[in-house]
Amino acid sequence: MTYQSAYRTTYRRHRHRRRNSHYGVLIALILVIIVAVPVAFHVVKGVSSAIFGGDRNQLVYQVDNARAFTDGKIVDLGNATPYRDSNGNVFVSVKSLCENLGLELSWEESSKTSVLTDQKDTLRVQVNSKTAQLNEETKTMSTAPVMKDGTVYVPVHDICQLFSWQVGELGADMGDLVVISQSKKTLDDEKLGKIADEALSELGPSEAQLASDSVLMRTDSDKLQYQGEVRQMKEAGQSRSAAVVERDGLQYVPLSAAITTLGGTASFDGDREWTVEYNGIQSTVHEDGKTKVNGDRVRGDDISAFTDGDSGRFYVSAPLFAAVIGKEYTALDDGSFAFAVTSLDGFDSQKAYLSGQTSGLTQAVNVNVPDADVYIALTFDDGPTGAINGYPNGLTAYLLDGLKERGAHATFFMVGDRVNMFSSTLPRLVSEGHELGNHTMTHPMQHLTGLKKDGIQKEITSATSTITEKAGQPPTVLRPVGGGVNSDVKAVAKELGLPIINWNVDTQDWKNRNKQSVHDAIVNAADGSVVLMHDLYPTSVEGALSAIDDLQKRTDKTYAFVTVSELAAIKGITLEPGVVYNGLTDKVAQQIADGTYAPTEFT
Repeated sequence: MTYQSAYRTTYRRHRHRRRNSHYGVLIALILVIIVAVPVAFHVVKGVSSAIFGGDRNQLVYQVDNARAFTDGKIVDLGNATPYRDSNGNVFVSVKSLCENLGLELSWEESSKTSVLTDQKDTLRVQVNSKTAQLNEETKTMSTAPVMKDGTVYVPVHDICQLFSWQVGELGADMGDLVVISQSKKTLDDEKLGKIADEALSELGPSEAQLASDSVLMRTDSDKLQYQGEVRQMKEAGQSRSAAVVERDGLQYVPLSAAITTLGGTASFDGDREWTVEYNGIQSTVHEDGKTKVNGDRVRGDDISAFTDGDSGRFYVSAPLFAAVIGKEYTALDDGSFAFAVTSLDGFDSQKAYLSGQTSGLTQAVNVNVPDADVYIALTFDDGPTGAINGYPNGLTAYLLDGLKERGAHATFFMVGDRVNMFSSTLPRLVSEGHELGNHTMTHPMQHLTGLKKDGIQKEITSATSTITEKAGQPPTVLRPVGGGVNSDVKAVAKELGLPIINWNVDTQDWKNRNKQSVHDAIVNAADGSVVLMHDLYPTSVEGALSAIDDLQKRTDKTYAFVTVSELAAIKGITLEPGVVYNGLTDKVAQQIADGTYAPTEFT
């Protein structure tokens, strides 16, 4: 009994050992298979690639985008953004090209040469040289590599041709993409389109697409930007001040003004519903925001609308407006937002690009300014003026009566000492829509340019304090005595937040004291003019009012007389502190946009 038990125990041990041995062999076999199959797959793939030209790496660049697409994922290019040169050639950083296509890269500093090695091929390209060395053979590229900010960029088409890679390009309207494939297979349209679709879903629309197709707006601005052009939002017979507003944390667009400015139509049925037609899209918008686009109901948490009680203007939420024009809404920076072909949330590069395009969306003029062909800013220096012969209430008060009767606004550059003597007109200036300007405290005859910096500051700050005390609000613009400026005057003005407004039409009213010459100077003023006068002389005031009368009678053109800041807003010019402005014409606006603005400065 004892023997049998011992035998059975020993047998069981051996049997378990054999079982364990079998299990070990099985596990080992499984591991071998797991390792071998991928290896075999890659071997077969490599062989078939060599024999049949199968796929290797693919890389997709988007012009002006700091991200690229490869192997189904996004890669960050850092500051090495692809770009087009003036001839349309696409350049990419040689480092990004090698890193994402599996090439070895070395750099020879002495000759400024990049050495790219792809399997058996070695390519040497030199900065600013069209000559390339592929293995032992000398080649000529159509465009030379360049170095920008320490980064070497190479012409992508030339590099692909030298390595016998496939390359395809899609234009700006299709995403502005360059597709590179190391495969020997032809990159036909079908395959190119498939790769592009996958890449665009991750890269987003190109900057060129956004520039040509997006609509940009900003809270408190009465302008929109479309196809790179800043346009005033307006509708026939309405005020220019059709601005975007914010309500309960949501941005609202003036429906009729915005649609009209974009070239569509918006008509009200006189009861509760608007019919909108834009770019082949027909929508109906109810006063409570319920909207149908091409017959389909628009749904969403932020689909809403309201009618402003004061202006009677109908506003729709930005997401609702996006649906009406067939685009997607994306919030940008500083209250600006975009309507684009797709939502840009997650596409930081594109959002940053559009945010940088919104500088022309200046703040709306806060008063009713009529539509006109010609806008002129009338400015009056050295006042206010008290009672004189024939003007018992004061010449400035008489001028204000005349401007009000004619629906005209003006900018008054006042002297602090005179404000202390004749302050009764200042509340009227504010309430009737005129602009307060600073013309120093004492009107120093040596001009501000004859003072030291602390003297300049004292003249300006004292006048600002006096005007603020009497008018209830500070002046917004500065005119130095005689228009004289130097670096100190501009620096102080910048520090105090005051743009410097001089003029481009001088009536010389102080010298001529002639009503007709003042009249003629204004009548001959062009659109965007800033006219210099003084409300010290009856001839100046009477000449200005008679000129307004004659211009408002004209039938060939319409004229409007506005403040300096209103004129700047109309022209899309942001008045910068410490910067000198003469006229505020379309030409000046274009020069500012181009970065070529250089004002005439008097000393």
